Amino acid sequence: MPGEIDRPFVLGAQSADPELPSIAQWGASYRFGLDNLDSIGGEQWKDWRSSLEMVGSSWVIPIIEESVIKEDVSHAVSEIVSKS
Repeated sequence: MPGEIDRPFVLGAQSADPELPSIAQWGASYRFGLDNLDSIGGEQWKDWRSSLEMVGSSWVIPIIEESVIKEDVSHAVSEIVSKS
């Protein structure tokens, strides 16, 4: 089981708005890393790019994509923190 260092990102929200990703409709949060981006449960969450766009975080997408190519989660964390 990967630890917190491997899955440093937590996305969560709570809303009854059917236009938002399913994770927001559940009122839940989920921990993810580069290894499980495409396997998180939920009908709409399977498309993580679309989900991030819907919650106003599209600027994170290229950072995560670059980190997937580099296979370096610490790169994603540093870039996101530096741009926050």
